[in-house]
Amino acid sequence: MDFYGLQKVTLLDYPNEIAVTLFTFGCNMRCPFCHNPELVISENKNNQKKYSLDEIISFLKKRKNKLTGVCISGGEPLIHEEIVDVITEIKKLGFKVKVDTNGTNPLLLKKIDIDYVAMDIKTSLNKYGLMNFIGSSDIKELLTESIDFLINSNINYEFRTTIFPEIFSINDLTEILKTIKGARKYNIIQFRPIKKLLDKNAKGVIPYSDEVINSMRQIILDNGIETNYSDI
Repeated sequence: MDFYGLQKVTLLDYPNEIAVTLFTFGCNMRCPFCHNPELVISENKNNQKKYSLDEIISFLKKRKNKLTGVCISGGEPLIHEEIVDVITEIKKLGFKVKVDTNGTNPLLLKKIDIDYVAMDIKTSLNKYGLMNFIGSSDIKELLTESIDFLINSNINYEFRTTIFPEIFSINDLTEILKTIKGARKYNIIQFRPIKKLLDKNAKGVIPYSDEVINSMRQIILDNGIETNYSDI
């Protein structure tokens, strides 16, 4: 399996760990606010620097005394069946492993030997048609299965949402909180109209004010769920 991006050190991507972030190529969704379009559109693949698994393992062996965690992001890592064996090889080196996922492959999520999962919940499940999911299964069933699995597992996890006003409102937040009832952590991320977005029109969307974001945070806290807030 190849990777198409490597951030050599991060203190942000993996809570409480000094980590490296690896990026997989490809995704089964087309979120307009995606800020990694170079990892989503197939035409961009040949323009990305590629790292083989052997290169990644060699890099990690040299940094065993400096790093404690590996974050695997994308794209969507769990569209790659090989990720199961990749994570096994990484964990043999003594690293903790975190995966960022959109939750659309619960079967593979249940297979991987993982320490931390960050699952994106884009909006209320009834509005996922706006994400242009590429797949034949019922996406609501897939997401619900992943959510229920994480809530009832011993895995460290967080749910998280990038607050994109075009598809997310306080009503959507209320619906999500019903879906993740019993969750430990649900983080929200402010949308920023940066230049590099999958949908060029998304750059013209005005983010919610800090006042609205803070009201959302309070709603989450009032539901007994831990939450943090960050920019994109």
